Amino acid sequence: MPDSTKTPSDEVASDERIEELARELADRLRAMPNRNEMTDYAVSLLRESNEEAGQQDQIRASIDKAARNDPFNPIAFGIPLFVVGAVLAATGILAGPGLGIIAIAVLMVVYGLGVSFIRGLWRNH
Repeated sequence: MPDSTKTPSDEVASDERIEELARELADRLRAMPNRNEMTDYAVSLLRESNEEAGQQDQIRASIDKAARNDPFNPIAFGIPLFVVGAVLAATGILAGPGLGIIAIAVLMVVYGLGVSFIRGLWRNH
């Protein structure tokens, strides 16, 4: 159950249940002949479980962040277009198409910078 929907009575009940389980585990471990190894094993299982829960939270946060962002980045797309246009323009034979691709690349970078600037202003207000 997500933490935001838990009531205080649910949290108290959950805490009590965890304490009960911990006491039961401690009692059972005390009765075992190889209690040191089993205690280490139980602690390692709890640590792994905690790490996995943290990783799941991080994955969920990354997915949410990626969903909010625009997958198309005109600046990142314009840079290689500029390089391709420059190579074509440098050949001499394809200077016209090369200059056209450079112009498209420059427009994409300018558009990307404009969108980034506007988003930055929008988030600050």
